[in-house]
Amino acid sequence: MNTKKQNQYIKEQPYKLHILWILAVFIIMILLSIFYVGYIKDLSYQHVYQNIKELSEQTATQLNLSITDQKSFVEIMVESIDRGYFKTEEEIFERYQEDLEAYHFTRLVILDKQGNGITSDGHQVRNYANIEEFFQQKDEVYLSENRPSTVSNNQVNIYSKVFQLNEEEKVLMATINTSDYKDILLRRLFGKGGTYLINNNGTVLIDSFGNIKADNANLYEYIKNRYTPTAEEEKEKIDDMARAIKNKQIGTFDVKLGTDTYFVHYEKVNINDWYVVTTASDDVIANELTALIISSIGLCLVINLLLTLIAIYIDISNQKQNHKLYKVAYIDPITLLGNEVYFKENGSIYLQKQSDKNKYIVTVDINKFKALNNLYGYGFCNQILKILGKKLADYVPTDNITCRISNDIFATIFSYKGDIHKLLDTLFKELCNLKIGDMDIHLNIAIGAYKVKLKDRDINKLLDKSYMARAQIKGLYHNNYYLFDEKLENELMEEQKIESCMEEALSNHEFTIIYQPKTFTSNEKLAGAEALIRWHKDGEVIPPSKFIPLFEKNKFIIKLDLYIFEQVCKDLAVWREKYQYMPTVSINVSKEHFATENFIDEYVKICKRYHIEPRSIDLEITESATIDQNIDVLKVLRNIKAQGFMISIDDFGTGYSSLSMLQNMPIDIIKIDKVFVDKADLQSNNNIINYIMFISKHLGVKTIVEGVENKEQMEFVKAIGCHIIQGYYYSKPITKEKFEEYFMKNK
Repeated sequence: MNTKKQNQYIKEQPYKLHILWILAVFIIMILLSIFYVGYIKDLSYQHVYQNIKELSEQTATQLNLSITDQKSFVEIMVESIDRGYFKTEEEIFERYQEDLEAYHFTRLVILDKQGNGITSDGHQVRNYANIEEFFQQKDEVYLSENRPSTVSNNQVNIYSKVFQLNEEEKVLMATINTSDYKDILLRRLFGKGGTYLINNNGTVLIDSFGNIKADNANLYEYIKNRYTPTAEEEKEKIDDMARAIKNKQIGTFDVKLGTDTYFVHYEKVNINDWYVVTTASDDVIANELTALIISSIGLCLVINLLLTLIAIYIDISNQKQNHKLYKVAYIDPITLLGNEVYFKENGSIYLQKQSDKNKYIVTVDINKFKALNNLYGYGFCNQILKILGKKLADYVPTDNITCRISNDIFATIFSYKGDIHKLLDTLFKELCNLKIGDMDIHLNIAIGAYKVKLKDRDINKLLDKSYMARAQIKGLYHNNYYLFDEKLENELMEEQKIESCMEEALSNHEFTIIYQPKTFTSNEKLAGAEALIRWHKDGEVIPPSKFIPLFEKNKFIIKLDLYIFEQVCKDLAVWREKYQYMPTVSINVSKEHFATENFIDEYVKICKRYHIEPRSIDLEITESATIDQNIDVLKVLRNIKAQGFMISIDDFGTGYSSLSMLQNMPIDIIKIDKVFVDKADLQSNNNIINYIMFISKHLGVKTIVEGVENKEQMEFVKAIGCHIIQGYYYSKPITKEKFEEYFMKNK
């Protein structure tokens, strides 16, 4: 009301005032307008400074994260090589080929000091230029600047680290197309500006818009030559930026280039002293602002109204511009949901504001999404992601934050007081079945959930726990979801504790071998023994059930198996010299070895070292290992048999191996799991164990029954024709010394 009255008063006043007063008011209004223009311009510039600074920081952070992940991957590869897991370049390439795409690497290259070597995709490299540059960097992973690829037309960056292979110093290189970094920069652009990645000398590594065509172009000279700064002070600003970057500083400024003013922020990337330089034109913000306010000065009689409208317009323009920046920084362009940055920032706020006890964080992952991309194409799969994201947001409670945080992974956080298991079941059913156009698509998804505690404030840790829960069922088809629980948390903490000391334990010989005798049913004489492992740590014995599954998961079992095998060979050699007797010893072999078909060669070397005949050793393979679709099990078993080892199928009857496959396996012994003895009706002939005995006779192999603990079981096993008994009825697992006494009495 007051504003309206004031405007009416201004319109009427000229008719009452002298022309000099009107002129005076006019001049005052012009002065006020000029002051107001300056004030608004400064305020807008401050907003732009802040926005462009935040965008540069986010871009630098994203680059840092991407490069750090890639460096860590190279570090892991080299560490594995240095530990002796690989004997040839081909083994290295084969092991890590499938991981390259996840880290955006195009290929691996292994070169010697003369610059000669091969690539993971079969190219031969000869006399690679500047090979010394890569061998000089020995302490950490080295990341090169842009250079042309020797096998393609692309510009690449090279991650490298020196390693030892077969006592020869070589360098492992992992190449990435420089354009991959450009994708990160493109997500941060706005206005007519762009984003550049430069080194501290100003050399342009990446130009997000592709305007700079020359190699090794200098950004400072490019700006001066292309835009021709209108005054010396503008050129000085460019030089000041160059000096600041040289001194590892960051900053924000505006500069007049040609007819436009540009806002510039330079932010340090913590890699190789690289910098992200972000520029944005003021044409949307400053020019429209100035034009409108100058027009308002011409309408001095209604200047207050025009200033108000201009302020509103500027605010809207700024909001629109900020919204554009916001979308680039926080919105996933495919699903139009928030991205990972949005989820983490707003999820943290959500955790702080919401105080109820019923908050959950849920992550959803599409299993084998890469295969869907190959089958249907990226465009169609983008539709899958979009519809799945919408469904997820629709089916969780209204008060939620739902985002797509990476390729095929979604995350949501919400409050829910109902039965979370029913909700997760519903989510699974709805998200598994999508309709894309006229096509029904069934997805195999994995859902991990974590119930937030009141003390939880770190969104990253909550995501990790949800990921951990999801990992429990990833790739399985009979589980819908996994809700993180205290049991899992305790298991994970225990696993971390075990993993932290397993290498040291192996070096300190904390793992010891014990032997459980086996007895012939025909004469109750010693038939051999099974070598078992125990971990003695700080006066306690850690049972195998606590560490063997973990070691199989992290592949440490490969080292442990070889350690056990060598210790047994040592014992056999001692017994041969001391007693002129060597019992047959069975040793468990994890299926993790099977990834390398010729792994048995290492076992043969150990046998030769201690002059042990392979036929004295029975290698036990679990039945579940024989049904891995990714392994040519028959080829592996034939390799083992060809070297002279005996082969047992352990825990027979608990897996799902087919009879047709079983009859083709070159096995010597079937070990019947103790569960069949425990559950058998010892007074009946209609037991599963009888059928297993029938199968073994048909295949012409011997049988061992495990877990025989009493006389009734022993007599039953003898009666059905089993060849060998293993169990507490005759002996529990005993130390090496006690086993020596045992076999001297029972051999």
